[in-house]
Amino acid sequence: MRTEADGEGGTACGALLDAGLAVARLPLEPELRPRVLMHLETATAMAALVMDFALPDEAEPAPVYRP
Repeated sequence: MRTEADGEGGTACGALLDAGLAVARLPLEPELRPRVLMHLETATAMAALVMDFALPDEAEPAPVYRP
């Protein structure tokens, strides 16, 4: 998900990926970066759809099934 706020040549997902890799001390081969970014951007778009769905105040979480 690219926005104007992401800046030139970068994305918010790119910054998140870089920070996550640094914190976890994980290497990422440069040729794999576009694939990882694509999946991260897809997950971000899917999460936005879920978070944008308005629930009524009466909505209750489903009970936990215990056999």
